[in-house]
Amino acid sequence: MSRTQELEATVHRLQSRLTVLQNGAGPSHLVGYPGPSSNRSARSSPFSESSSNDASPTFPASISGSHSSSSSEGSSQRDRMGRSEEEPPVAMIHMLLQCFLPHATQFGFFLHPQRFYDSALQPFAIGDERRPSPALLYAAYLWGAHLSRSQPLLSSEGVFLKRAKRHISTEISSHTNPARLLHTIQAQVLLSTYLLRNKRFLEAEFYANGAATVALGYQLHKIRSSRPVTAPQLGAPQLEVYPTPPADVVEEGERIRAFWAVGCLQSQLNLALDAASASFCIFESPGASGIDTPWPLDIEDYENGTLPPGYQSQETIRHFLTDDTFTPSPIPTLYAKASVLLYRATRLGASWSPGTFVPQAIDAYQTSYTWLDRRITAFWQALPPIYAFYGNSAAARTLVVTHALAAAAAIRLHRSPAASDAEAQGKCLFAARSVFDVLGDVRVGSQSIAHPVVGALCALACQTMMDEVQRTQTWGSAGRSQEAELRAELGVGMRTMRLILMVKAVQNISYRNWDSSTRRYKRILHDSFLSHG
Repeated sequence: MSRTQELEATVHRLQSRLTVLQNGAGPSHLVGYPGPSSNRSARSSPFSESSSNDASPTFPASISGSHSSSSSEGSSQRDRMGRSEEEPPVAMIHMLLQCFLPHATQFGFFLHPQRFYDSALQPFAIGDERRPSPALLYAAYLWGAHLSRSQPLLSSEGVFLKRAKRHISTEISSHTNPARLLHTIQAQVLLSTYLLRNKRFLEAEFYANGAATVALGYQLHKIRSSRPVTAPQLGAPQLEVYPTPPADVVEEGERIRAFWAVGCLQSQLNLALDAASASFCIFESPGASGIDTPWPLDIEDYENGTLPPGYQSQETIRHFLTDDTFTPSPIPTLYAKASVLLYRATRLGASWSPGTFVPQAIDAYQTSYTWLDRRITAFWQALPPIYAFYGNSAAARTLVVTHALAAAAAIRLHRSPAASDAEAQGKCLFAARSVFDVLGDVRVGSQSIAHPVVGALCALACQTMMDEVQRTQTWGSAGRSQEAELRAELGVGMRTMRLILMVKAVQNISYRNWDSSTRRYKRILHDSFLSHG
C-alpha cells in the first residue's frame, strides 16, 4: 500500500468518528491529542507551502488520549448548546489545519497563524478559553476540509458549516467572553468568504455585514486614534472602546488587521454582487474621515516592532485619497488600499445616470470622476512588480490580486461613461487586458487555490472585452480586424479563467456565435465565475 493510500485509509478510519456529528450522540471529548508534554516535532508547523501540497499530511496510524472536558467554560459551552458536542479526532484536526493555514491569509485570516495553531491543539474541551472560540475552530475546519481535495474530509463540510453558523450565533448573542470577540469576527470573515466561494451570496453578505457591525461597535476603526473615541455604532454592545486592552503588540496587530479584513471583504462582495448602490460597507459607514486605524501590516511586522509604541493616526483613508505620493508599503497595506479604491470606484460608477442628473450633479460627478481616475492611476503605477515576489508564492498571489483589484477599480469607474467616451473605453480595455496578464502569470506558484474575488475579477474583465467585441461589430467591415484581435484576447482571458478557476462551464462556450449567445455568455460568466469551489 502506498503512503497516500495509507493516509487515505487513516482518514476513512477517522471519518467514522464523525458519525456522531450527524447523529448528535457520543461522548463529549476529543480523541487523539498526545498531550502538552509531547515532543513538538510530533505536530509540525503547517505554515509552509509544501505542507499543504500533499492532500493527506503524515499522522500516526493510531493515536490515543483525549481533550480535557474539565474546564468550566467548556462545560458552559456544552450547556448552552443543549447537548454534548464532539470535535473531530485530533489527527483529523492536524490535517484540516495543515490544509488551511498555508493559504489562510488569502481568505481573510488576520490572526497570528502559529498562535492559532498552537491554541487549537491545546488538550482542552471546545469552548475552553485557552483554545480558539468554537465558531473560529469550526470555520477553520470548514476551510481545511474544503481545500483538502480529500473526499473523506470534503464529506465533513456540511457538518462544519452548520456548527460554525450555530456557534457564531451563540457567541454574538451571549457576549459572555468579550475578549474572544476577535475570534467571532474572524469566524464570520472566514464563513462569509467560504459562502461567497460557493455562490451563496446573500448569506455571504449577511456574515460580512455582521462582522462589520461588531467591528464598528467595538471601535476597531479607532485603533491608535489621535482623537477621542466616540460612542459605539449600529446597535453593537454599548462599550466605549474594545473590551480589554490588547495583551501585546501582536494582539493589537490582529485587531488592526481585523478591521481591514472586514472592509476588504465587503468591498469585494460589492464587486461580486454588483450592488454597491445599496450595500453597507465598513469603509463608508463611519465616513472616510472617521477611520483612524493604521493600515494593516504583515503579522510578523507587529512582532518586530514595525509599528512604534507611540504611533497615532487619524483619517487614514482620507489621507490616502489626498496625499500626493505613494510610498513603498507592505503587501497587506497595498491590498487594503486597492480594496478602498475599488469600493470608491464601484460606488461612484454606480451613481452614473446622465439622463437624470441636473447640471450641478453632472459637474460634481465629473470632478469626483477625474480625481478618482488620477488616484487609481497613480496607485496602480506605484505597485511593486509581481516578479519581485516570485520567491514568496503567498505574497505573490496577494500582490497579483492587488494589481487585479486596481485594474478592476479602473474598469468600474470608467465602464458607465465608456458607452460614449472613447478615452474611457480605452482605459477599460487596458485594465481588462491587465487583469488577464496578472492572473495568467503562472510563475506565482499554485493557482488552484484562489480567493473567490478572482472569479469576479475575471468575469468583469471578460465582460469588458465582450462589450468591446460587440461595439466593433457595429463598425461593419472597418472593425473586422480589430474584432478578430479582441476575440483572440478574450480567448486568452477565458483560458486564464480555466487555468485559475478550473470552471468546466468555460469549456462549453463557443467563441464563434457571439451574436446569438450574448445573454447566455453573460449568464455563464455571472453564474460560474463568481465561485470556483
